[in-house]
Amino acid sequence: MKPPKGRSGIRCPRSTAALGVGGAAALLAVGVALRRRSRSTAHPGREAEEVLEDGAVGRRDGAVENPLIGHEFRLLGDRFRLLESARGRADEALRLEYFARPGASVPEHTQPGLEESFEVISGRMGVRVGGRGLILSSGQSAVGPPGVPHEWRNLSDEEELHMLVEVRPALHVETLLETWVGLARDGKAIRGVPRNPLQLAVLVHEIGSWAYFGGLMMPVWKTFFALLTPFALVGKLFGYRARYPRYSEPTRRRGD
Repeated sequence: MKPPKGRSGIRCPRSTAALGVGGAAALLAVGVALRRRSRSTAHPGREAEEVLEDGAVGRRDGAVENPLIGHEFRLLGDRFRLLESARGRADEALRLEYFARPGASVPEHTQPGLEESFEVISGRMGVRVGGRGLILSSGQSAVGPPGVPHEWRNLSDEEELHMLVEVRPALHVETLLETWVGLARDGKAIRGVPRNPLQLAVLVHEIGSWAYFGGLMMPVWKTFFALLTPFALVGKLFGYRARYPRYSEPTRRRGD
């Protein structure tokens, strides 16, 4: 896979110099908060829009916009915003911008089914991929295939690390995020965290299946995941899911 067009960068063809969005998302087991950005702030110039019956945003010219776009997710002090949906794309690429807090780091982990590409917009990023260390700065980009252990950190203790990221194939990631947003919209979450512990267990268990932590985190993660699994199974027996049609089906306009 090539770096984003029009950008200079570094490629790691046989390793994963990757942001680790899937791995970072697995840390939702520790804690996550969801904030919905004001549509008027996040998307200026929407005078021609109307709110549909299901809460989606539609334009008066008939087009319907993805309700997930325009949300900001917060993860252990980091934050990310979705820019482009994976739905309808042949490679199911989900595009987002990620802001890592000063000194932020993600421990060594492996993502068997996700490929990531990213571009550093500002700041400096240290990565270790399959034992190889790299330092990336503004304007540099990298691509990483799945299956290679990697870790990363923000090298600055004072400034955020700002990146553009693509994850593929990521439709399953997007639909799970739609569940988080949908539960919050329906009043079934507190600051983005599902009120029902069984629902939370099902979601976190699904996220945890995307990545495997290595190094010093391996025994901790294995123990946590083993303890979480029975709660997730009970949650599924009670009908809780990581995805629901009402949150992820294509939006229909009123009267369709």
